[in-house]
Amino acid sequence: MNIRLIFILLLANALSLQLWSQDSQTKTIKTFLEKEYPENRPGAVILISKNNQIIFKEAFGLADLKKKKPIQTDMVFQIGSMTKQFTSVAILQLIELGKVSLDDPIQNYVKYFPQKKYPVTIHHLLSQTSGIPEFFDIDEEETYLLSQEHTPEQLISYYKSQPLEFEPDTKFQYSNSNYPLLGVVIEIVSGMSLKEYFRVNLFEPLEMSSTSLWYNDEMKTKRIAKGYRSYQGKLISSPKIVGSVPYAAGAIVSTVDDLLVWNREIKNKTILTDFVVESLITEKRTTSGAGTGYGYGFFIKDLLGHKTIQHGGNLYGFTSSGLYLPTQYLFVCILSNKSLERTEEVANYLASVVLGNPVEIEDRNQLEYAKFEEYFGTYQLLGNSKRIEILMIDDVLVLDFPEAKGTGTKLTIIGTDKMESKAVKAQIQFTRNDKGNITGFTADQNGMTEWKKIE
Repeated sequence: MNIRLIFILLLANALSLQLWSQDSQTKTIKTFLEKEYPENRPGAVILISKNNQIIFKEAFGLADLKKKKPIQTDMVFQIGSMTKQFTSVAILQLIELGKVSLDDPIQNYVKYFPQKKYPVTIHHLLSQTSGIPEFFDIDEEETYLLSQEHTPEQLISYYKSQPLEFEPDTKFQYSNSNYPLLGVVIEIVSGMSLKEYFRVNLFEPLEMSSTSLWYNDEMKTKRIAKGYRSYQGKLISSPKIVGSVPYAAGAIVSTVDDLLVWNREIKNKTILTDFVVESLITEKRTTSGAGTGYGYGFFIKDLLGHKTIQHGGNLYGFTSSGLYLPTQYLFVCILSNKSLERTEEVANYLASVVLGNPVEIEDRNQLEYAKFEEYFGTYQLLGNSKRIEILMIDDVLVLDFPEAKGTGTKLTIIGTDKMESKAVKAQIQFTRNDKGNITGFTADQNGMTEWKKIE
């Protein structure tokens, strides 16, 4: 057997193994997603790209429960806070033109935003280190506000008088309140509406024809997925929302294909510059030198030793996630038409499968409202006035803090009357009286504490 023939056989064998590996990965991914997004419920579109090639793109679940209309891969979804990366790019473009500076106080542009104890700059807003408190925390009885048109000034009026929660740049605290202010800067400096700025400077040059700041006339209703959420254990349609409410913090709508185009632009930089991209994806630091885990409009994390550039979004009826591993040139995008889906966890899992080292992920937790209702309520720390609440938001059990709404953490059931919050590394063991009613719990988090149920 000559050397040339041996080489050909070895090459054929290698290609066969590679194809088998890809088929195995695809089967693993599809089996998982079919379970994650059952065919009779709201679902998602998932796209995975590796080395500039789409290796997986499928839709799961229903776009319209009443009409039993399946989701299609070209459907348009609200992407929520993934919008922030686009707002960040617009600001950075204006900085390149010399029209804005990172060190400019926000009052240079937004005259109706009052002076604070400390200066708040463009950099502080972009990097989520401003200390401005969260405003986008709407209770059930306030959902009517989502359907009312707001000017940016009206949005900002909800929180402009609130004091800063800390000196800017001393810590990281994610707050949607930062980005409406940046939207106003873009409009004032460019002389264009934010929607028009995005269209002219980003979406049209990149031929992202299915992307816009909220829906436009070209997006046919049949291509728009309806949003859903859980309320008291039942699936309901999302409330009516107008785009002027999420605005620069979360009003972009798009498709997985357009977001792949955007991800490729982050790498290839055909209209974006090195300055813009590096500013976006470089982790910022506090005054103490601590990493924030955030760039400008992107979280900077790690998966299996690989740096990740990522951001998700959640609105009343939609959840999104875009995960990018630059060293592997791997992109995972998930757009779901249901609130508070675990898209980030799923994206991480799918990426790990493609990398050949699947991370652990829990089976989808089909929580039932009535089954866990007895745990809901307000609990007070013994010997202290500190309180927390346990409730369900959509299908997610949450431990929330009444004094800091919007900063809650997800709870996972790990045993009988036992829950865990991985985010804050705490375990909770509930206590009952002789009648079997929940009376409180003990929490193990760097020591034991006792809490009494008061409501």
